[in-house]
Amino acid sequence: MRLKFRLLIALLVVFTAACAGPEALTRPNAGGPPAPALVRIAPKDYPGFMDDSEPFSLARAAANSVDYFSKLPQKTIVFGTDRYSSEGIAKSLSGFREFLLSGPSARLVKKYVTEKFNVYESAGCDGRGRVLFTGYYCPEIKASLHPDKEFKYPLYKKPYDLVLADLGEFRPDLNGTLVGRVENGMLVPYYSRCKIREGALDGQGLEIAWCRDPLDIFFLQVQGSGVLKFPDGSRKHVNYAGENGREYRSIGAVLMKKCRAEGGHMSLEWLRDYLHSHPGEMNSILDKNKSYVFFTLSDDGPFGCLDEPVTGGRSIAVDNGIFPPGALAFVDTGEPDFKSYDKPSGWSPFKRFVLAQDEGGAIKGPGRVDIYFGYGRRAAEDAGFMKRDGKLYFLAPKDAILSPR
Repeated sequence: MRLKFRLLIALLVVFTAACAGPEALTRPNAGGPPAPALVRIAPKDYPGFMDDSEPFSLARAAANSVDYFSKLPQKTIVFGTDRYSSEGIAKSLSGFREFLLSGPSARLVKKYVTEKFNVYESAGCDGRGRVLFTGYYCPEIKASLHPDKEFKYPLYKKPYDLVLADLGEFRPDLNGTLVGRVENGMLVPYYSRCKIREGALDGQGLEIAWCRDPLDIFFLQVQGSGVLKFPDGSRKHVNYAGENGREYRSIGAVLMKKCRAEGGHMSLEWLRDYLHSHPGEMNSILDKNKSYVFFTLSDDGPFGCLDEPVTGGRSIAVDNGIFPPGALAFVDTGEPDFKSYDKPSGWSPFKRFVLAQDEGGAIKGPGRVDIYFGYGRRAAEDAGFMKRDGKLYFLAPKDAILSPR
């Protein structure tokens, strides 16, 4: 649909509100402004801070956040209604990393955190702290740098005609970014998944690799990054470079009724099996998710939104519009417990320190978190089955606080 410029601003307001979704709003105070997404809590309400994983992955993830904060120009970081210095946060994370590598007991970890950090709890999707945790991982797929009869489905880099419009440049009371392209002098939405599949990008030299299976590309786009394995045995990381700005819709939700009717367990493997066994339905089902992701080849990765590597079991994706990117957090939820790779037999505790180092198109509002599980089949299974409520806390160094917001 084409938009005339004189109607653009009005439609952008509607577009922004519609895309935010109900979870992007915090619970309003009666007769007042929306409540903050993060609320500072008293020490008596702190979680146990019993980390259930080894310290080296946390130290590695913390080092990446230290790099991020160290590169920022002098600025303030907002936690709830309080402001902190980015320099102070980097210094605090560096100290916490050194403390962890000294091998402290669980009792000393809680004592350290209580003495040195202010703790903030997410308001959650209900205003009472309930947060839905899902998962993602880094897939490895077979690909080729040249098309042939086996490798015929292209991976695209970001198109040259894709443009971003900062809504704040049109009106100061607007937030967010609009993605589109210019056609006959007017800004129009960018091509949908269906249009791209039908050849809208053909002939522009945008192909960076070719894959054997369109489902590999689809799930790579859902995860946002991955590894390409070429016929000669070499590998390349493929990292997120942009997207078409269209609506993201989970095909899992589309197929849930069919899954239940067949007595299955919703997972990435079930989705693959179903679509491969019903090839006539594949395009119509995948096209329901109009969002389309573009990539770039790299020797390193995967990277989160901080342009720093993400760490399996320690990096999370959150809504950076309301939570501080790069910050230290603590999650209290569960993860799938597998006795086999077919389906989880139950849930195990997932209580650990993490870093907010990524974001996602479907991760909006104070009630959503996506946990990065890493590489491999187990990571794929964990991510595919992960759907669990829990609590989310952010930690801010006491000595870096500036003033209430």
